[in-house]
Amino acid sequence: MYDFYAIMKSEIVLNKFEINDLLLVEYKCPLKEEKVKIWSQYDYLVYVLSGEKTWITQEGSWTVKKGEALYVKKGASIIKQNFDEEFCNLGFFVSDDLIRSGLKEVVKQTPIQNVEGADSFVINKVKINNQLRSFFQSVLGYFDNESKPLESILELKAKELLLNIINSNQNIEIASYLKNTTLNELPSLPNIMEANFSYNLNIDQFATLCNRSKSSFKRDFKNHYNCSPGKWILERRLSKAARLLQLDLDNVSQVAYDCGFESTAHFSRTFKKKYGIPPSSYKNSH
Repeated sequence: MYDFYAIMKSEIVLNKFEINDLLLVEYKCPLKEEKVKIWSQYDYLVYVLSGEKTWITQEGSWTVKKGEALYVKKGASIIKQNFDEEFCNLGFFVSDDLIRSGLKEVVKQTPIQNVEGADSFVINKVKINNQLRSFFQSVLGYFDNESKPLESILELKAKELLLNIINSNQNIEIASYLKNTTLNELPSLPNIMEANFSYNLNIDQFATLCNRSKSSFKRDFKNHYNCSPGKWILERRLSKAARLLQLDLDNVSQVAYDCGFESTAHFSRTFKKKYGIPPSSYKNSH
């Protein structure tokens, strides 16, 4: 599992600006595998300058090409690469705190529609209007300049991006999510768990995604689910695996991978312990 945010902060990506909880990058994808699992502790928006790439989650898949953009919530996903043309894009990583500070006054004054399901979506395609297109071009200008822009300018550009999204009547689901993030002190723990349980993330990473310390994450988790995170995650992964095996679409190794198990052997042992038979036998019996 690649830490996408850490990779973008590393020396591998040279064209970047970083201040506080904001990271702006212009990069050519450094990942060489055709299909990789990644996670990010922050939300991010990608605007494609060239090439094509697909993001895959439990909800579905989203392919973006030149001139298109995705808003990806913090958490895990799978990237499928297309090597026919070099992939290059602008990336904007924004924390919940940055969203709140940038929009706290605006959301009180601007009518933003509440959209059902806005807090539970994982990825959303950004509809690009003239304002957003001009914004991305203006950001590219800073990367072409030899001198680094003032930090205050970069902060304003981040706020401008968020404002352009909530001001657009074409991105109402993302706008509703940004509004809810601004008004709520903590993200929804169950939404994050449901979106990410099938990825091989550890408890510390889940706590980070939920903006909680490890101890407060465990406490809040126990209060909501009445069991430990480890037990709940294992049960959800095994239940998903059983459904996939019944559908008979993939082999056992692929099911183990899709459900977040470290290895096929580990998956087989835990599956047999719960269901009484190995995954292969369960698959054949259905």
